[in-house]
Amino acid sequence: MRRARSFTRLTGIVAVAVASLALTACGSGSGSESTGDSTSSGPFTIRVAMGSTGETVDAVFTKLKAAYEAKYPGRTVEIVIQENDTYETIGLNNLLTSRNAPDVYFERPGTRLATKVHDGYAADITDAVNGPGFTGRFDPAAYSGMQIDGKTYMVPWSGDVTNVFWFNKAIFTANGLTPPATWDEFLALCGKLKAAGITPLVDGNKDKWPIGSIASHLAERSLGNDAYIAAIKGDQPMNSAGMVAAFDNLKTLADNGYINKSVNALPDDQATTQFLLGKAAMIGIGSWLVSDQISQAPKLQIGYFNLPTLPGSGDQKSVLGVSTGFVVNANSEHVSAGTDFLALMSASEATKLFAEAGLTPMTVDPFAGVTADANTVSLATLLSSAPTKVTPADNIDVKRADEFYGAAAAVIGGLKSPQEALDAAQKRVEALPKS
Repeated sequence: MRRARSFTRLTGIVAVAVASLALTACGSGSGSESTGDSTSSGPFTIRVAMGSTGETVDAVFTKLKAAYEAKYPGRTVEIVIQENDTYETIGLNNLLTSRNAPDVYFERPGTRLATKVHDGYAADITDAVNGPGFTGRFDPAAYSGMQIDGKTYMVPWSGDVTNVFWFNKAIFTANGLTPPATWDEFLALCGKLKAAGITPLVDGNKDKWPIGSIASHLAERSLGNDAYIAAIKGDQPMNSAGMVAAFDNLKTLADNGYINKSVNALPDDQATTQFLLGKAAMIGIGSWLVSDQISQAPKLQIGYFNLPTLPGSGDQKSVLGVSTGFVVNANSEHVSAGTDFLALMSASEATKLFAEAGLTPMTVDPFAGVTADANTVSLATLLSSAPTKVTPADNIDVKRADEFYGAAAAVIGGLKSPQEALDAAQKRVEALPKS
């Protein structure tokens, strides 16, 4: 989970405290309560692991824990939370190889899930998701990237627009600004903000993925989606003329001082805090900013715009986005109990709570009966209606993405030209096996 919530940063593993609140009428279980668990005849605990999600979403998992334990007496749930970047890199792998491995864990579809399947850490839950506990809850398209060789290994959770430009409405209004349609308009807007003594754009790229996400979208807009994916997978060179042109846009931001000089030293959660405190007019980040804003700055009025159009061969209406989900550990002694928890997570009552917390659940009609944040609903429409959905590089090939993101960091930090940065990245990725 690349998101990094700014208001509840947890270092190391902690368990969410048991709350007295519980969900009501959370729907039926997966239909597997009495089969598949070697210890189902006695009390046991299932461990659910994920990256930090923030107070509002954590509260939903606390309610889910209480509801599950009430529904299944003798079962206990431990919610295990790690700091996001730790979880995404070494944390989850360390958990899966530990003596107290999770029974259920958060993951992303595609390459990351395929690796878990290959390594034996993902249970085939095809029968469960085709059973009564999940019937009618997801559109078949929601399982994209979650099925391998006709088998289902993941239950969908939320969809995220991975990067848009969020803006402070008060700052824009005070300076007579409106969301730009083209990249040239975006640069002109940044120039006006800088001239007014306002930091146009803040980002925290210490872990490289925030600017890497923007670079991914710029690359698709410049090259086209197929060529962009081919470059990240190693089927085409990463230092092509089209990729250099994409990175030239990052160079323009850096050269003109339109982004904070501390961009590569600042953690993403601190950049979020700066934006929410009004210290910058814009931030480039994903849809999860909504839950940060709801909890940390509820009175702040924010809007967003998609990456403005720019010259290139790609789809200028494309949207950068990913889906997420939860996997049941194939090594768990409580596989069916884990699917029961995921069935509870995807019930309509839980869907409503996640939507109210600022997420975009992947269940059918996720905002039914919900007074959801307007930005959340709008982003869900943006993603679902996008003619091209662009995948961030680290969901395509993790090792090559690391070099791609490193090149973007070097350019946005003013350390190298786009050509120099991408040439260096290409030399390093040439030694890697193709994905």
